[in-house]
Amino acid sequence: MSSTKASELMAVSLLLLAAALLASREVSAKCTAIGVGRNASFDGSVMLAHTDDAGDGTSDLRLVRVPSMDWPEGSKRPVYPVRNGYPRIVSASRGGEYAPRKNQVETEPLGFIPQVSHTYAYWDQDYGLMNEHQLAVAESTCGARTVAKPLGQDGGQALLDIGELSKIAMERCKTARCAIHLMGSLGVEHGFYAEAIREDSGEALILADALDELWVFHILPTPDGSSAVWAAQRVRDDHAVVIANDFVIQEMDLNDTDTFLFSDNMVDIAVAQGWYNSTTEETFNFFATFGFEKKKYDPVMGLYSGRRMWRVFSLINAEYSETADPYVGFTPSTCESYPFSLAPDEAISLEGLFAILSDHYEGTEFDLTRGLAAGPFGNPNRFEGHQKGTKRLPGGFERPISIYRGTFSFVTQSSSSLPDGVGVAWYGQDQPAGSVWVPVYASQTKVPAEFLWGKQSEFSRVSTWWAFNFVNNWMQLGYNKMLGDVQDARAKAQAEIFSVHEKIVAVAKRVPVKSLASYILTRGSSKIITELTDSWWSLSEKLIAKFSNGLITTGEEPCPTR
Repeated sequence: MSSTKASELMAVSLLLLAAALLASREVSAKCTAIGVGRNASFDGSVMLAHTDDAGDGTSDLRLVRVPSMDWPEGSKRPVYPVRNGYPRIVSASRGGEYAPRKNQVETEPLGFIPQVSHTYAYWDQDYGLMNEHQLAVAESTCGARTVAKPLGQDGGQALLDIGELSKIAMERCKTARCAIHLMGSLGVEHGFYAEAIREDSGEALILADALDELWVFHILPTPDGSSAVWAAQRVRDDHAVVIANDFVIQEMDLNDTDTFLFSDNMVDIAVAQGWYNSTTEETFNFFATFGFEKKKYDPVMGLYSGRRMWRVFSLINAEYSETADPYVGFTPSTCESYPFSLAPDEAISLEGLFAILSDHYEGTEFDLTRGLAAGPFGNPNRFEGHQKGTKRLPGGFERPISIYRGTFSFVTQSSSSLPDGVGVAWYGQDQPAGSVWVPVYASQTKVPAEFLWGKQSEFSRVSTWWAFNFVNNWMQLGYNKMLGDVQDARAKAQAEIFSVHEKIVAVAKRVPVKSLASYILTRGSSKIITELTDSWWSLSEKLIAKFSNGLITTGEEPCPTR
């Protein structure tokens, strides 16, 4: 056989293999969340990180400021259903940005709960992100043994999903403990629902606050779908934790109320369902009890979560990197192989978290920039999904922390050493590996138009998201050819933003009038966003000219291409 013919056959074989692997999983919005305790961070702040990895549906791209509000006695708070795409909701009760516009009709609530007299301002996306008192959350959907449906859907009895729970917590709480008790009690009273499949029917949040506490919160429906089971564990101040679409709370000391919180029904339901035997089992393991695991062993499922957890821990702790087995998946039956949290060898910086969020397993045996599937240009992106009605084949590519379908990511910093208004969420648009993160402050009152374009179905040169999405997609034409240019631009922009941020914060901290400090923070952040958007569109135009037709064009001299 000729070498040409062999190469052609190899190419066909690789395409078939890729098709089989890509067909192995449904595309769903499964996110990664990371928490860093105050003594594990570079500046003593409690940090959260989150990648929002939208599935095969569209997302509302807006980062929205929900203002603080006062409510008359007897008011009711509407609870809205989950809706993907733009608009997320239409409701004047959430402030001007969500108020009805031309041809928009107010979203029909699923139900109502009693309103409080005053609600705090917060930053809102699919979930509440950070409020004016530095309470922050990061989310990750998890598998669970139980499933519930929302009110009005096929006999559903549950009112609240994790998005609404997180937003209610933002509106009413200053601390993580308050948020945990509030979300848990509301879930128990009114019912909790998530996705209607067990792989995604539970939820997890990591919470940080200005008391410098870091907590993990888990919630799932009760077996009858009418209530909720929940638990929470405080993370040690010198540790970091990662959630990658499975519950991570394992052994619980039910007498240690400083470290563990849980619903009154947790143990009773586990015993009644035969998931826990209080007479033979010494300790209560939350994940082993309530986590979802297929009856037939599925290696892809355990590694979908476990590989990302291994990667985060291996990047921050050398001993773990040398001794942990990355081939052991994270499932209820193998969870003892993974720690709940881990102390980093060195204090974790913002740059360190940004690098983790951007990771494709570079430098490991799972490096997605290498191998046949990466193609000639070292492309780490592996597109998922399969066509309905076609045969589903086993297997799957590695699931990296930075995935092509990432819509946004953020890192928050909460600290008792800062005025509440100076708490910050570093917000990055589109896939983290191509992002630059900008500061959005806890007391900031608005973002510019560049962060308020909502539609993925309509291209806009105004939008920051579209600027980053365009560059990330243009790179697919020759990933490693363009990578150096993009990485240089990212590093330069991030360094400049860090410098400006330090100046903005220094000025705001010296201003005794809160409204004036808020104005300074708002104006400074907005200017950063606008200038970054302009610079990224300029970068896109340079990449179009330099990398086209499979060539690299460097100028107009007689031999300008290679």
